[in-house]
Amino acid sequence: MEGEFRCDYKYSPAVKGWFKHYVIPATWADANLRCTLQGAKLASPLNVGIETEMKNILRNFIKSGSEIFTGLHATFSRGNFYNIEGEALQENQLTWTDSEPNNDGNNETCTTFNEYGEMADRSCDEPRPYICFRSADNKTKINECGTIDPEYELDRSTNSCYKFHTVARTFAGAHFACSAEGGYLTIINTDGEATVLDKLFAKYPDSKLLGPFSKGLASVGAYCWDEAADWRTIHGQTLEEAGYSKFRPGQPNNIGSVGEFCLAIDRDALFHDVTCHGLGPFICEKKPDYPPVCSPLKNQYKYEV
Repeated sequence: MEGEFRCDYKYSPAVKGWFKHYVIPATWADANLRCTLQGAKLASPLNVGIETEMKNILRNFIKSGSEIFTGLHATFSRGNFYNIEGEALQENQLTWTDSEPNNDGNNETCTTFNEYGEMADRSCDEPRPYICFRSADNKTKINECGTIDPEYELDRSTNSCYKFHTVARTFAGAHFACSAEGGYLTIINTDGEATVLDKLFAKYPDSKLLGPFSKGLASVGAYCWDEAADWRTIHGQTLEEAGYSKFRPGQPNNIGSVGEFCLAIDRDALFHDVTCHGLGPFICEKKPDYPPVCSPLKNQYKYEV
């Protein structure tokens, strides 16, 4: 499937790359992470072609007057701007708005771009729209899971693909990562699927999980919706409706002052209640046909003239 990519990205023949704009504002860190998890990069006006495409997207699809985040940043050391590729940039390489960059409050280490092609330094923590970009020079092919991510593996008995994330995240962070990749925190629907996850977990012994977190639990897509033992999946079903509700004996126990309102599985694929704010590995699930993939010729931006 060479040349194809997610249909929620649009192809630009002029730039030879894929773009996706996000109108819902995010912090720079979240914007950068979402693009990265999708196999793209936070777009920057690195050349005339990309700059022109970014301006066209801004003028046609994002609220007038908006500034979007770019991948140009000085988060490693103040005043030293680099692009996502790690290349240093000088101030005179960019067109800045009046009185920019000014590092207002000594707290502006990220950059924005407006519809006129002008840059400004801004706080990384003030949410803004953004654009993700993937160059067509990257020839990674779509696999049988409908993704360029080789860590997703198809299980034909469930017709779902699974990925075990070894980078520990909170429940919210895990949900973010799975969603960005086109999947969701895994939902167990049958004993057979529990066995699939049991075997997947076994591929990751404690020695492969680095960090100060529990190595024997992995977050899944269920939590307590009203904090009163109403355990449901992230798709709104009760565990019984979803088809699997097996807890480890003694669980759930809601230990701790902060409460345990999220679910994880142990190495036998039995549920444990855990704190939603604790770090841990997790398992993403995605369907092979979602998000759908498109060829470059059939999936391009259409701009108003």
